[in-house]
Amino acid sequence: MWQNLAVNAAVLVAVVYALWYLMPGALRRRLAAIRPELGKAPSCSSACSDCGGCGPKPGSPAQAATKPITLTRR
Repeated sequence: MWQNLAVNAAVLVAVVYALWYLMPGALRRRLAAIRPELGKAPSCSSACSDCGGCGPKPGSPAQAATKPITLTRR
């Protein structure tokens, strides 16, 4: 029974987070009028590559130093 409650709670948290993350901005702004905490957009920790924290930008010196790997048949 406790296992079912724990799994149901984890699924509920995941569903609420997914709905919040995918919520349109207009609805989020409406909720911000009621409670300011609800108007916050999701942070950049979503790996959307907008903040540049995921890796080097295209054309950066770190990317120019990489070489492609070529495979040859024996």
